[in-house]
Amino acid sequence: MHIFLSNFKFFIFLFSLSLHFNSYSHAHMRGKFLSEEDAENRSLELGCEGIHQNQDKWMPCKNEKELHIYLRK
Repeated sequence: MHIFLSNFKFFIFLFSLSLHFNSYSHAHMRGKFLSEEDAENRSLELGCEGIHQNQDKWMPCKNEKELHIYLRK
């Protein structure tokens, strides 16, 4: 019985971890653009202001923290 509970807890941990990573990667897939114009258009759709650059891509909203807030609405 003890082994079953340990395995079950581990399974729950892995499942919750996968949900976290899925949410994070999905947010970025909807938020990175090659052009400033596309990022500005998405910013208008989301209702946030401004855009910012992340490496070689453009993202809506003034920073990534704000982008995640608007993507979760």
